[in-house]
Amino acid sequence: MNNNTFGKYLTAGAAAFLTLVPISTAMAIDPPRQEDFTVADGPVMENFNFLEGVWSVESHSLQQRMADETVWLENHMETEYRVLLDGLVVINDTYGAFNAHPMHGIMIRAYDPDKDEWQFHWMGKAYPHLTEQVRGRFEDGVGVFYGTETNNDITYNMRFRWKMITEDHAFWEQSYQNLQTQLWETNRTLDLKRKL
Repeated sequence: MNNNTFGKYLTAGAAAFLTLVPISTAMAIDPPRQEDFTVADGPVMENFNFLEGVWSVESHSLQQRMADETVWLENHMETEYRVLLDGLVVINDTYGAFNAHPMHGIMIRAYDPDKDEWQFHWMGKAYPHLTEQVRGRFEDGVGVFYGTETNNDITYNMRFRWKMITEDHAFWEQSYQNLQTQLWETNRTLDLKRKL
């Protein structure tokens, strides 16, 4: 999704959310800790069933992506995961603020057992278009999913990675791949802590 387009929809929809969703003020912080995406202790994550319930979410995102940025912004959200069809579908409903704009969105994850593949689709109240983001699977207790996303009119390879640290703590990161160096830049992380 183009960040410029997404920002336009957020701004246009902000007034409708002011009475519904609390707004957090984004602030510059030190970069978040980077999780080691190997599994040592904690539950082995083979699907998204572990996430069923309500979680508080601490979000960190680069102020600018793919620009040698060092300033990270912090936001706070809440999300509820529902596991449907015996684990074949997992939906989470997320609301809060993102960079001083109220946000409310739904992520739908659907599993195709024939391909052993998850497909992620996102839709937000401020960006009302169901959009496929990534596809992939869990290997050795870590979920790795790939897709593409356009940022500032450049399309990048995009990667999501998921890890359970404990039954009450999960970690997610989003990265873009530099087209010249082939290296991945992490531009957003979510630290999830269980509430219910």
